[in-house]
Amino acid sequence: MTGLPQSKIRYYEKIGLFKVKRMKNGYRWFSPEDAFRVNAFRCLLQYGFSIEEAVRMLDEKQQTEQFEQSLKRQRYTLTHEKQLLEYRLQALDEAIGLLNMEPGSDFSVQDVPDKIYVYASNGRDFSVAGQAGETISRFVELLSISSYARVIETAQFSSEKPELDPSYVCAIPASEEWRLGTYDRTHVHWMNLGKCIVYHRSLTREESVRKETFALLLDWMTAHGYHMREKMMILPGFLNLDGCGKDMETVILPVI
Repeated sequence: MTGLPQSKIRYYEKIGLFKVKRMKNGYRWFSPEDAFRVNAFRCLLQYGFSIEEAVRMLDEKQQTEQFEQSLKRQRYTLTHEKQLLEYRLQALDEAIGLLNMEPGSDFSVQDVPDKIYVYASNGRDFSVAGQAGETISRFVELLSISSYARVIETAQFSSEKPELDPSYVCAIPASEEWRLGTYDRTHVHWMNLGKCIVYHRSLTREESVRKETFALLLDWMTAHGYHMREKMMILPGFLNLDGCGKDMETVILPVI
């Protein structure tokens, strides 16, 4: 009557979608109303409601303001899920692009959207993560849009040390801050990106903090008349991509 397999019928009976009458010979007996109920249930599933929500809503009056509000809330939820899926698709497109490029020479100047971030470390000191644990968790839960990244104070390029000391952060686009809900802003920092030099490179983690590995970037910046601002952000792409410990990363250097 509904085209459903026996396993689905048994499952729907189990969750209380309908109460089946059994004949003396053991066969189930369904009425046309049962079929209508199943079709209405599957319609609610099509709207993206969970099984539990759909079963509950079937037993409510459906020509009411409450039912309409339920549909509107579901539309709101799906709209934002769609936005998160678009972020994932964008990330996949970028990843595919990285696989088909020669890293280390694709310098470009881009208008990069601002980010907000929370520190998971101060250099190699990860004790700050304990102080901001709840906020970090909020960021990490936004899996589709959050990134683990490293932030480097550009003043470190002026020191005599051969290596930089990046701090580890969790970052999201500043435009998506609303997804965090109500949270403690004490530990959150705003990174004004705007005009940035962006390029990709493939290095081991040991190499990626050596100043010498940024020489091409600094030479390109100087040759084109730019000056670095306070902080640089490095976003991970692929980790250990070639099986030899090399990571693909995106370097974002704000400039003026």
